[in-house]
Amino acid sequence: MDVLVASNRYNIHYLAHFVDARARTRNYNVHRIGKGGPIPRLGYVMDGLSLYRKLREIGPALIYQRVACAYTGICALFSRRNGVPLLWQVAHDTDVMPQLLDVGRNLVRLRLEKLAVEFGLRHASAIAVQTERQAALLQRHYHRAADIIVRNFHPSAAEPIDKSGPLTVVWIANLKPWKRPEVFVRLAGNLSALAGVRFVMVGAPTGTSGKQSWQEGLMRSIGLTANLQYLGEKSQSEVNQLLARVHIFVNTSTQEGFPNTFIQSWLRDVAVVSLDVDPDQVLEREHVGILAGSETHLAAAVRDLVEHPEVRAGYVQRGREHAVRRHSMLNAQALVRLIDRYSGGRS
Repeated sequence: MDVLVASNRYNIHYLAHFVDARARTRNYNVHRIGKGGPIPRLGYVMDGLSLYRKLREIGPALIYQRVACAYTGICALFSRRNGVPLLWQVAHDTDVMPQLLDVGRNLVRLRLEKLAVEFGLRHASAIAVQTERQAALLQRHYHRAADIIVRNFHPSAAEPIDKSGPLTVVWIANLKPWKRPEVFVRLAGNLSALAGVRFVMVGAPTGTSGKQSWQEGLMRSIGLTANLQYLGEKSQSEVNQLLARVHIFVNTSTQEGFPNTFIQSWLRDVAVVSLDVDPDQVLEREHVGILAGSETHLAAAVRDLVEHPEVRAGYVQRGREHAVRRHSMLNAQALVRLIDRYSGGRS
């Protein structure tokens, strides 16, 4: 959106169920879909009429939709009926897989959402993916070729990089079961003998019904781990300021798309360690991070980075160079060109 706004060629409308009500200057229009508040019991499909009506009111030249949910299918339905191109961007590997990511949630809701997503991906005018793996999954499961691979992009780090504080290992994600925050809690406990090393967690509670007991157990475990600090939810700006001061970032998710936190860490001289996620094998192929594969190897990798600063420095340098080379804001221009192509030059 920053890139589109800066060109001064687009009239942008941002539609969302959750709207940040804090006063701020925006160069685009914001519209609430549905009634706001918690996600409806049957998911975003319940916002279908609200979203459809808002699209009809705006009369867009093109719809760009990111993240697989019922909105994907609703936008595709509007696109087909009104001859408006839909550009859909994949945000997670499971967006282009038949499986359901979180089987513990309301199964009716999950099935409705997945059906809407599959309708959307079959009828979208163009599909952008983040990785070659996502392109392969889209072809394998839905017999459709991705129109473009756009690697995630971030602006250069604006924060002063200061690593003079205590050596800090950080975990950043919302507290969801598939993010496996409990693994990081165990990691902190297992490495408690590392003198002067801090472990920090950042992320919002899930707020998902049916997860209360799991979350309560997690919070108890965090509270009982002496060398672990939980900071709660933080804004993107606060996360980036934190990354500018920490030394090691740990990812424990089961699956991802391409974690933005990898790029944010690389740009701020943070070594990356991942338990299972390595999109397109970039960590191992480019030597910009460590893929552990097990909790035992995860602990060993973090310990090695703590005890051998020269090894950590190598990952930091390669990660920064890789992020600048492959994940700069120049990548956004590929999306801009796709938008211009499908909007036919209309404003």
